[in-house]
Amino acid sequence: MSVFLYIGCDASPGGGGPDFSVRDSAGVEIVENRGNISEFVLPSRPRLRLGRQDGPPEHQLFRVADAVELDDGSIAVVSQIEPLIRIFARDGTLRAFFGSLGQGPREFGLPQRVWKAGADSLVIYDWRNRRLAYWTAGGRFLEVSPMRPLPAAPLPGGRFLDGSLLVASLLMVRSTQFEWSPLIGLRYDGSGALQDTVFNVPGWNLGPVEVEGETRFVDRLFEGLAGARALENAIALTLGDAYEVRILELDGRLKRLIRWIGRDRTVTQAHVAAARETESRRATTEERRQQVLRRFDARPVADQFGTVAGLHAAPEGGFWAREMPRPGDPEGERWLVFDGEGRLLGRLALPPGGNLTRVGRDHLLLSERDDLDIEYVSLYSLPGELAASNDS
Repeated sequence: MSVFLYIGCDASPGGGGPDFSVRDSAGVEIVENRGNISEFVLPSRPRLRLGRQDGPPEHQLFRVADAVELDDGSIAVVSQIEPLIRIFARDGTLRAFFGSLGQGPREFGLPQRVWKAGADSLVIYDWRNRRLAYWTAGGRFLEVSPMRPLPAAPLPGGRFLDGSLLVASLLMVRSTQFEWSPLIGLRYDGSGALQDTVFNVPGWNLGPVEVEGETRFVDRLFEGLAGARALENAIALTLGDAYEVRILELDGRLKRLIRWIGRDRTVTQAHVAAARETESRRATTEERRQQVLRRFDARPVADQFGTVAGLHAAPEGGFWAREMPRPGDPEGERWLVFDGEGRLLGRLALPPGGNLTRVGRDHLLLSERDDLDIEYVSLYSLPGELAASNDS
């Protein structure tokens, strides 16, 4: 027996949203969003911008990997140049900094992610040293916890409210033809011990192509990839091949399917030509341009565009899904915003060159570069309708 709930909403720019319906199918909740999607943009200027062109090196950012707002409003930034971890007060003042490269207990090989681990403590995922590092936000070392075992290509997927972590791995299976290689999801406890494998799904479609006398394994142009993100008490998973996100329990059981209506996915020759021209313009010399075009022309093209190019957790169990870009789209990442019930609240466009780092209750943290290629971490206020949804 199915139970059906229908909630109608007016679809209008900047408010309302698509029609929203929920039904039960064999114990799995099916959420469908239909109709026009409300459009939102960020303010033209951020509330706060961290980073400088010159001055003391601890104020200069390079290869920003992550940033998160702490309970007191300060911001922890992971930058892959020493000092690796910087803590800025809510007014932009540098409050603390620590972290050098190395393998010792108080050193980092390559820090990739940072999460709050308490009111005044942090846990930092050190990819190269394969461990979790615990520090206070004031720069006092607490402990390190090796993560064992880790897959060959671990991708940090986030931290759950109970302190456990999601790590995904996009594996490569070499074959004589195009076949799907898996994306596996592993859950670790806060001490770094493996608890369970929570999913194993088709990750990317790989196959061999001959380029300049050598065999390369590549995916098909425009095809989607699978990806996952830890929410507060669940896992958001996309296969990248449908306008759909799966919500899993922490043990991997499917509990909800969230769907929406997207664009026509047909790949045309005009799309391929536009992508080829874009790749060509990136080359700085004629020799390099010819090399780029040979590699582009050897790569097979998918029949359909992928759908979701990334996921981010949001407060109260919500999530954001990045629309897969295609030739002709406006510059800047475009994200679909979903609340904890799976309701599609709208689409938000980021400034060109801005990369989403973290979704807060009333703000976003972006890593950005200016015209001089100087890196910054910027805090932007969310539009009121989207900020309010985090507290619904």
